[in-house]
Amino acid sequence: MSAQSEAAFRRAYDHLLSLWTTPPESRDVETPSARTRVQVWGKEGAPPLVLLHGFKVSSGMWAANALELGKSFRVYAVDLPGDHGLSVPHRPITRVEQLLGWLDELLTALGLSRTNLGGMSYGGWLTAQYAARAPERVSKLVMIAPGATFVRFNTEFALRGFPFLFWKRRAWVHAYMRWAAVPPKEAGGLYDAVMSGISDVMWTGLRHFGWYRGPWPAVVKEEVLRRIQVPALLLVGQQERIYDAETVMIRARSLVPGIVCETIPDASHDLPVRQPEVVAERLRAFIGA
Repeated sequence: MSAQSEAAFRRAYDHLLSLWTTPPESRDVETPSARTRVQVWGKEGAPPLVLLHGFKVSSGMWAANALELGKSFRVYAVDLPGDHGLSVPHRPITRVEQLLGWLDELLTALGLSRTNLGGMSYGGWLTAQYAARAPERVSKLVMIAPGATFVRFNTEFALRGFPFLFWKRRAWVHAYMRWAAVPPKEAGGLYDAVMSGISDVMWTGLRHFGWYRGPWPAVVKEEVLRRIQVPALLLVGQQERIYDAETVMIRARSLVPGIVCETIPDASHDLPVRQPEVVAERLRAFIGA
């Protein structure tokens, strides 16, 4: 990891944070497993909401959601240790059990004995497993287009996504993000800025951090998913590209008791950025804020 690649990543990271619809307070939280960067915002005393980001995009991915979520929640958006971001693991985190242990430590350090927990893509995969293993710490669970979890990624996702993990070209990363998205008809605005910012965090992070040594998302074992007893919400874009949205809904309903499932029109894997108001409204209605 060179000083040049680090500087490029920090520029991309800071630029994405500058796009937030309301500025967060950035904190570093120490636990035995990691020093974790946490973006904190929203009303003091409001229901807590901890958010975990997608693979290789950092907590900055919530740029378009910050204002609306902050109106109803005290939000804690986290950089996952070992992935792209400013969190620093104190010891290797290579297994999902270690990542769940880190999350347990972090919630304790934040003073959250019990919290609402949400995640997008990779973060959604992780939250599902945490809720199954530590239900006493999760009030309500929100999964937004969770990576794998219920069904396998489709072939096109692998063919389009894996090459740029090895050949780190900016144009390829941006092309993949465009493929995974349903952009609005009118170009420009916050959507394009955030999607471009997320792509640059991914690209510069690939060059700086190298190969990810942590657990990769996969279909979660049925016996684990059946242990999710907390109220759960699943949101998937109707045009989701990484798997078939309706297949995910059917399997989720068959495994998680009482789960609330909804496909959101005019969105794919860009759901939080493409439909930030809808996502915030669904979270408010589900959590009861």
